[in-house]
Amino acid sequence: MRKLGWAFATLAIALLIPLRSFAQLTTLRIGTNAGASTEAALFGVAKDAGILRQNQFDVDVVYIAGGTLSMQALVGKSLDFLCTGGTPFVYAYLEGAQAKIIGGINNRLPYALIASGNISSAKQLKGKKIGISRFGSTDDFALKMALSELGLNPKSDVTILQIGGPATRFSALKAGSVDATVLTTGLAQIAVKNGQNLLVDLIEKDIEYQQVALIAREESLKTRADMVKRFMKAYLEAIRYYKGHRDVAIKKTMILLKTNDREIAEIDYNQRARTLPDDGRPTVKGLQFALEDVARDNPKAKNLTVQQLIDLSFIP
Repeated sequence: MRKLGWAFATLAIALLIPLRSFAQLTTLRIGTNAGASTEAALFGVAKDAGILRQNQFDVDVVYIAGGTLSMQALVGKSLDFLCTGGTPFVYAYLEGAQAKIIGGINNRLPYALIASGNISSAKQLKGKKIGISRFGSTDDFALKMALSELGLNPKSDVTILQIGGPATRFSALKAGSVDATVLTTGLAQIAVKNGQNLLVDLIEKDIEYQQVALIAREESLKTRADMVKRFMKAYLEAIRYYKGHRDVAIKKTMILLKTNDREIAEIDYNQRARTLPDDGRPTVKGLQFALEDVARDNPKAKNLTVQQLIDLSFIP
C-alpha cells in the first residue's frame, strides 16, 4: 500500500508540473501601430518557435492605429510594452508621459510616398489630399520628409488628412478618398504592383531614424524589473531566431501582409531584417534626429537629450 501511495503521489506530481508551468506564464500586451509590422512578425515567429514560452511569456500583440493613441494606451496601463516611433514618443514625453525607450526595433525610416496612378510628379500632387494616421506620428514625419524631397510645403501645398493606420490608408488610396499616402516596405510594394505610383522612396536613402522603438512605463521598470530583464532576454532570442530563420519569417510576413506574393514578402523581410538591430538597441543618432524635428514645432524639445529618453540597462 505504501508503494502504491508513492506511485500515485509521483503520478500526481508529474501531472501537475505542466499545469504549474502554464500557470507561471506572464501574459503581456504589446502595442503596435501596424498589423504587418516588424514586431508583429518577430513576436509571431518567436511564439510559434516556443521562445516566448521558454522564457515564461504569453504575448498578445495589440494593433492600435497611430503612435499618439498607442502612447495613451501605454500610459493608461492598457499595454505592458509599446512598439512605436521616436517622434510620437518624444511628443508624449514632453507632455509628461513617464516612460522610457528600452530597445530598438526599426532603426531606419522604411517609408515610401505612394500616389494614385494618375499622379506621377510633384506638380500633379500639389493641392491634393494625402492620408496619414495622426499628426505627430511617425508617418507624419515621413510624409514631411518626402514632401521636402519633392520641394512641396506640407502646410500650404497639400491637404493632410488623419485617416488611420497603414491598411486604412492603403484602402483609402485605392478607393480614391486620398490622392497619396506614405506606406512601409511591404504595402508600398503591393501598391506599386496594383498600379499606384512611387513618388519618393525614403527606404533607399537609408535614413537613420527611430521608426519603431520598444517602450515601457517607468513604473514597470521599477516595480517589475525582473520581468523586464527576462523579457529583454526573450526579445534578443527572438531577434536571432527571426534573422536566422528567413523562410519561416517570410511565411509569417506573407500572412500578416495578406498576400500570396512571396516576392513582396521577401522584399519586406529583407528591409526589416536589415533595420532590426542585432543587439536590440535603439539608434541614438536616429533619436537625436527625431528630437530636432520635434523641436521645430515645440521649443521644449530643445532642452531634452537622448539620454533622458532611454534606459538600456535591461538589455542583456
